[in-house]
Amino acid sequence: MLKTILKVIAALVLAIIGGAFYLAGASENVEPDTLEVADLSPPEGLMTIAFGSCNREDKPQDFWPVIAKNKPETWLWLGDNVYADTGDRDQLQAEFDRQKNAPEYAAFLASVKQVYGIYDDHDYGLNDGGKEWEHKAMAQELLLDFLDVPADAAVRSQAGVYQSYTVGEGNNSVKIILLDTRYFRDAVVPPTKKGHRYGQNANGDILGEAQWAWLEKELTNSPAAAHVIGSSIQVLPQEHGYEKWDIFPAARERLLALLSATRPALPILLSGDRHLAEISRVAIEDQFLYEITASGLTHSYEAADEPNAHRVSPLIGEKNFGLLHFLAGASGLQLLAEVRAIDNNEVLTSLAIGPDTKPVNKAALSAIIHPKDDMLSQLKECPESPNCVSTQTAQADKKREAIPYTGTFEEAKEKLKRAINSMPRTTLKSESGNYLHYTFKTFLIPFTDDVEFLFDEEAKLIHYRSASRVGHSDLGANSRRMNKVVKAFHEQ
Repeated sequence: MLKTILKVIAALVLAIIGGAFYLAGASENVEPDTLEVADLSPPEGLMTIAFGSCNREDKPQDFWPVIAKNKPETWLWLGDNVYADTGDRDQLQAEFDRQKNAPEYAAFLASVKQVYGIYDDHDYGLNDGGKEWEHKAMAQELLLDFLDVPADAAVRSQAGVYQSYTVGEGNNSVKIILLDTRYFRDAVVPPTKKGHRYGQNANGDILGEAQWAWLEKELTNSPAAAHVIGSSIQVLPQEHGYEKWDIFPAARERLLALLSATRPALPILLSGDRHLAEISRVAIEDQFLYEITASGLTHSYEAADEPNAHRVSPLIGEKNFGLLHFLAGASGLQLLAEVRAIDNNEVLTSLAIGPDTKPVNKAALSAIIHPKDDMLSQLKECPESPNCVSTQTAQADKKREAIPYTGTFEEAKEKLKRAINSMPRTTLKSESGNYLHYTFKTFLIPFTDDVEFLFDEEAKLIHYRSASRVGHSDLGANSRRMNKVVKAFHEQ
């Protein structure tokens, strides 16, 4: 009798174990009850260049994650990268070091492929300074050090920081031409109009003959599909009374004539300096020439109100940065240019043009480049069965506390991924924006469970949902698992 009972018990145990293994195997093929997340990867053929200016290194640098959200491959400094206003080498070096060592900026540097730039006046060392500045060679050297320009680069052995770089390849290549508007610039002259800081130096120059010859060579027969020309001061606007190319009208006309003669593909001017943002446009023969001014990163001219007959956008007085999205198409590169708010990444103004510089359908181009701008904010509710825990459930017995984090969203995400990747039987199934989806397999009997994470960047919290794919009770497995994940995250 006892033997019979034992056999029955053994058979039941084996049946239970067998059933458990069967369910575990079946769980591998069950469609998970997780969020359906759109593919947020950038479209093929997209290149994004971010740019900005007017950055006080002694002010908070917590805006860099906002710029990083846009996944730029290249960052362009357009001047006033720090505010030093000094000819003292140690002091200027210290200000550059302070900026470079800011944790948020250092993290941003690690997220982009390349950083290029020019100075304006405050990082040149002399407010509104030009060729008369006796410490200009030192300013050039320290700027190039700040940008990590190689010691054997041509710009290291010339006078002035003008440089050119090509990003992308072949029919999708973009040439970046950065002008030095300080090293060779002639003297400014007193104003002749009320409210103006300077008048016009009719025959004065900005670039110097060596730089003019270099620029003509860079533009003539250039094979690049687009040309980004960076100037620290504004090129097209003519009416305001501050520094601009128009206080040297002969130089401004020479630049426009050179662009008309060489006709580089898809030219776009970038500038900073003004503590405001706007888009300006002039016609050159059968094409348009646009200029995007983006300034400043840490402080801006909130009460900006000045005329500009060439302006084709709102005049923006809040802190801002710029983006150039180049998208390859059958007829050549198209450009979606944006000025965004530094505080919340809101698009403040934008421009969409084709390879002939004529306007294209902005909404359609934006939909391709930004297929899904909004971050996810809510995980699915847990089922009524007890095999689920979540930080966003309304069911009190399954409710858990979100994981707090410090630093940037990108840093927290990488930290969490390292913590989970160190655990056995885990697989990253999908990653999109602020969302992560992992599968965990249980020990001995390999049930497949789904664990999802949402990062709330504003609150600096990580929400999660851990749920079994099959069965009813999990005997507390999901709760224990998430305790281990939270502990591993904080131990990183």
